[in-house]
Amino acid sequence: MKILLAEDDHHVAVIMKLCLEKIGQHEVVHAEDGELAVQKAQSQAFDLIILDGMMPKKNGLIVAQEIRGSGQTTPIIFLTAKSDEPAYQTLGTGYIAKPFEPTLICARIEEILASAKGA
Repeated sequence: MKILLAEDDHHVAVIMKLCLEKIGQHEVVHAEDGELAVQKAQSQAFDLIILDGMMPKKNGLIVAQEIRGSGQTTPIIFLTAKSDEPAYQTLGTGYIAKPFEPTLICARIEEILASAKGA
């Protein structure tokens, strides 16, 4: 699976990328801010997009709105400390609350995607 990971915190991005590539055997493309995430989402095909809720230049909700506005239906999972935001369910497939357990991230992503397929 090819995943776009939009996360501005370097340490979180490194942990996520390591877990997704090593444990999940996924290809991960990283974007450090929301503007770059939109550019990458519009120039490449992804099987999944993971967006940090709070990023520089454009936050995760704005990025998701722009991606959805372009007609893309790629599943979006938000990484956020603000899990009570209703738009995460409207614009996305689900969310992963921060802080999270790195070793469980792949299982949580699979769970969210499976749940979305069953809905």
